Amino acid sequence: MKILGISAFYHDSAAAVLHNGEVIAAAQEERFTRKKHDPGFPTNAARFSLEQAGFSIDELDAVVFYDKPLLKFERLLDTYYGFAPQGLASFIKAIPVWIKEKMFLKKIIREELAKVGDYDPRKLKLLFPEHHLSHAASAFYPSNFEEAAILTIDGVGEWATASICHGKGASM
Repeated sequence: MKILGISAFYHDSAAAVLHNGEVIAAAQEERFTRKKHDPGFPTNAARFSLEQAGFSIDELDAVVFYDKPLLKFERLLDTYYGFAPQGLASFIKAIPVWIKEKMFLKKIIREELAKVGDYDPRKLKLLFPEHHLSHAASAFYPSNFEEAAILTIDGVGEWATASICHGKGASM
């Protein structure tokens, strides 16, 4: 299985190519743009990683983004509602970005991937795992452990800020 993993639009954007569960190539976008903590789409990092792996986008089984945007949007709305009216200024600042960009992340990712290389968008499988599962997978799968408990603590996610997973073999 050939996968391109993408982290973007928050901070430290990056891309990684996995082949049959093994990391073949990975890079942070800031290494190419020289912008510290570059949040943009990792066009250069994705292109580099795919070239290092020797794959084209059309050869990939999937492109994976690190969280579920709609689930995160639900959490934001619920949080703003719960803290109204104190969070109004933050709400007014954040929601237009969500409505303009993050609600249409699939479209944006497809457009940005076209800058990386030619591909058939109808064939591309685009996946959005939960944020903490992405953290857990990035720690467990490249490790040498056959089995492990994985603790993830993070200030940002869809709903959870902490989670525990059980990694075993090729499953979590």
